[in-house]
Amino acid sequence: MFVVGGVVVAAFAFVAVVHDPTSDAAWVAIPLGVLLVAWGVAFAQLSTDESADDGETEIEAPSRGPLTRLSEAIALLAVYVVMRMLDRPLDSALVGVGGVLALRLAQLGIDRLVRRREQRDGGAGPAAG
Repeated sequence: MFVVGGVVVAAFAFVAVVHDPTSDAAWVAIPLGVLLVAWGVAFAQLSTDESADDGETEIEAPSRGPLTRLSEAIALLAVYVVMRMLDRPLDSALVGVGGVLALRLAQLGIDRLVRRREQRDGGAGPAAG
């Protein structure tokens, strides 16, 4: 589904670029569509890998794998495109992108803090205290 959505986004963005080559939102929407296609393909591949795993899956901590990187890039580009399509000035769109980056950095910091506390407490989870 994301593959189709990505193709549609990229197609509309291409039409918008042809109509108005000065539209920065349209130019940024083209790689957004391509990333959506890539995310859909990577997600489909992930589903294929899990089905070949005999149904035994362990819950693992999120990694910095390709889906995570693609998701971050999609979020950044989507915030920029939406802000610009709402006729916000460039600086407002960049503040929105900065907000997404700040939230991601806060999440990484909190995850690191939780891992340190778990190691310090001997691997006990939050419910052990």
